This record gives sequence, C-alpha cells and structure tokens, in this order.
Amino acid sequence: MGILSGDHTKEASDLGLPFVGVGFLYPQGYFTQSLAADGTQIAQHAKLNFALAPAVPAKNSEGREVVIGVGLPGRSVYAKVWRIQVGRVPLFLMDTDFDANAPADRELLARLYQGDQEMRIAQEIILGVGGVRALRALGIAPRVWHLNEGHSTFSVLERTREWMEQGKSFEDARQAVRAETVFTTHTPVAAGNDAFPRALMEKYFGAALKRMNV
Repeated sequence: MGILSGDHTKEASDLGLPFVGVGFLYPQGYFTQSLAADGTQIAQHAKLNFALAPAVPAKNSEGREVVIGVGLPGRSVYAKVWRIQVGRVPLFLMDTDFDANAPADRELLARLYQGDQEMRIAQEIILGVGGVRALRALGIAPRVWHLNEGHSTFSVLERTREWMEQGKSFEDARQAVRAETVFTTHTPVAAGNDAFPRALMEKYFGAALKRMNV
C-alpha cells in the first residue's frame, strides 16, 4: 500500500465514504537500515509481531476467519485475510505465511517489490484475483472498483469471469466490468509498471482464457 493508497484510505475515513481497501500485509515489509564500512546498505528484515500490530483476522458473516485460494500453475496458494481499521474505513490485507502453503509460497508476499517476473505475476494474481474473492467472502459488493496502479489489474479478469458465469458474453462482461472500474496511476514511467511477456501470461492464464473463450 503506497502513499497514494494511504491518502485515499485516510480521506475516505475523514469524509465518511463507504470505502474499503485491499492489499497485502507484507509481514517482512519493513527493514532496519544500516551501513557497512564501505558505505553499502545493509537491510535487516524483521517479521511482523502480530501481538503489537493493529491487525485482526477478518471474519465473514458467520464469524469464521476468511481464507481464500488462488490457482497458480501446478498448485493452489491460500491467503489469510486480516483487517485493520483505519478510522472509519476497513482495510483488508492478505498474507500467505501460514501452514496451508508450501514453504516457498509462505514467503511469496513477505516483502514489497521482491523477486523476478515469475514472482511478481504470482503476487499480482493473488492481489487481483484473490482480492476480489476476499471481498466476496466477506460479503462486500463494491459498486465501483478503484485500481491504484497496475498491480491489481488481474481483478478485472476475475470479475469478467464472474459475469460470464452468470451468462454474459465476453464482450458484455468486459463492458460491465469497464463501467464499474476506475484506474489511477502516480508512476507513469515504464520502470514503475510491470510488463509480462506473452509466454508468461499464457503459462498463468492460458487455461482460464480458453474457458472464457478469449
């Protein structure tokens, strides 16, 4: 969650808007910085102490903790959803560091801006697809979906799939999703935006797009 996202959340709380935020918990997202004798940076990551954090497990209408699953090539990854109250606005943050996941997937959402393109696309699928599923599991039905930067882009594919499961054609589903989606960016330079090669997209979305007849 960047500064712009934080500003949106704080302003929505101040104005009393019906707003929720979705992101990652990043339990190792912050680090202590020190300098070596030669002046290079040393980053020491410390795991979040949940006893000191204002995060509680998010629960559905039946009082059960919310865990969502997202399919990745050859496996499913599960994310537990946490809730942080930002004034009057709930912020829901996902984390994969628990026993349901393989060791590598437990570290998948540990830190911000880590890994290669394969890790990045996996993270963004969990954010986009998993974020939609988290809100559905919580019984939250947004009228407008705001995408801050491209990291949550794959949420539009998940919502398109939902419309198509209700009987819409791909084109009608695309128009329905477009009508309820707002996109903003504060990093227009290429270095601040992910671009995935076609082969990687086909690896992660090929089967889903065939089912959607795209």
